[in-house]
Amino acid sequence: MIFALTSSGEWLGIGGIGLAAVGAFFGVLATMWSKAKDVLWRFISLVIRRVEVPTQAAHDAITAYLIAKYQRSRNYDRMYGATWEFQRDGRYGLIPYEVFGNRTLIFWNKLFPIMFTNQQEKKTTGKSGEQSNNNATKIYSTLLYIRGTCDVEKILREACDQRNAISWANEHEEQVAKTRFVIHHVPKRTDKDDDYDSGSNGLAWYQQGTYRLIAHNPDELGKRPTNNGKALDNLIFPQRVKDLIKEIELWRKSRDWYREKGIPWKRGWMLYGPPGTGKTALARAFAEDMNMPIYVFNLAEMGNHELMKTWSEMQMNVPCIALIEDIDNVFHGRENIARKNSGMFGMMVGPTTKKDGDSDGDKGRGMMAQPLTFDCLLNCLDGVERSDGIFTIVTTNDITKIDPALGQPRKLPNGDVEFISTRPGRVDKAVELGYMENGDKKKMARRILGGYEKHYLEVLNFVDKYPDLQETPAQFQERCAQVALKCFWAEKLAEEVTRPTVQQVAEKLLNPTLVG
Repeated sequence: MIFALTSSGEWLGIGGIGLAAVGAFFGVLATMWSKAKDVLWRFISLVIRRVEVPTQAAHDAITAYLIAKYQRSRNYDRMYGATWEFQRDGRYGLIPYEVFGNRTLIFWNKLFPIMFTNQQEKKTTGKSGEQSNNNATKIYSTLLYIRGTCDVEKILREACDQRNAISWANEHEEQVAKTRFVIHHVPKRTDKDDDYDSGSNGLAWYQQGTYRLIAHNPDELGKRPTNNGKALDNLIFPQRVKDLIKEIELWRKSRDWYREKGIPWKRGWMLYGPPGTGKTALARAFAEDMNMPIYVFNLAEMGNHELMKTWSEMQMNVPCIALIEDIDNVFHGRENIARKNSGMFGMMVGPTTKKDGDSDGDKGRGMMAQPLTFDCLLNCLDGVERSDGIFTIVTTNDITKIDPALGQPRKLPNGDVEFISTRPGRVDKAVELGYMENGDKKKMARRILGGYEKHYLEVLNFVDKYPDLQETPAQFQERCAQVALKCFWAEKLAEEVTRPTVQQVAEKLLNPTLVG
């Protein structure tokens, strides 16, 4: 054993000196690792190209494009799941799927690999562990490939074209109607909606291209049209309202005409009347029959930023319908009465979890935010940004609570009320949906009680006996439905009584005297 004398006068073995030297080497290497890594990457980058994707929209588009256009390696970390969704046959059940874009994938461009990974770049943290650089660029995914074997700009360009083609497919007459009618709730109603976001293009999650459905195809999923494109035929309204219904269909097909005339390609209706008069049903029937997605806004839970953001994103899915229900429950005149329930410090908007990329204020869901202002709503309806392709429907039970700046029925000098509102451009027409007329009651009675002639005539006599009885469509429908249900169950009970049991049939077959 060889020893050496240290400066402190202690003896140290040569083996100990070697370990100390190795430890010192690794210590220096660790301190210089970041610089060494940069130098090493410079040499590697001469052969390998790394491209970063800093936006969620580009990440989703590229993922869907690569899945559709390139062969992927069979060896990758798979991610499976299932979520509840409506099916076109009317059932609501679990839909199994495989999701892409959340794990590393290897695609083949002929003989050359493209590595696609979503290992997001983490923001720098301080000693406390909190983020110290809130302005750092977030990287959603990266592409690695051998230089000269891949044209990333072409991939991005064609990926965006593919996503736009899906969103703009409504402009082509040959598109199947069932691919566009989707109901979007704003804000999203449940945590499930946050996990399976429809995306800013307005498409349902199963239409995004980043999911592989295991037991279904996209055309089998979604809300079922109620009557094969004839939902409006099931609604009974006075002739004056039916004549207006044709306007939406003409508007839907007249985009080029509006552009030629320099008129904004948008419309706005105010539907007002007592509860149960069919305001929401009419709006849904419009969307269903005209093959348009419908955005249902709950303004009481929204802030300015969220409304402006969603209103802008609807442009990717036009033509569409924006339904603002029961606005009198949110605004009395220009005052947002939601403030009374939120206190002086604002209101809680959405789920309590703040997402990455959200900043302070009302930009992030689940944070304290000021309630929506009336001026912001007006700006979305008719502001600097033209909202072409949006048919806005606002409903209210009490028209007196609506500020004239939004739009109210306009009275003529002779006292008559016309459909043109006080503020065209925001709300063009104010349409009253009131109590049923007697002729419409008889039409509804025929539709529901047509198979029960005796009871149908009794209802007609009731209508004639009380001609001044005010009933909404919902009330009169319930009156007829109760009678029809009694008749239906009476038929079912009669069938059960007269239907022979298995034992009776067997005895009849085995006993010749009973056959005759």
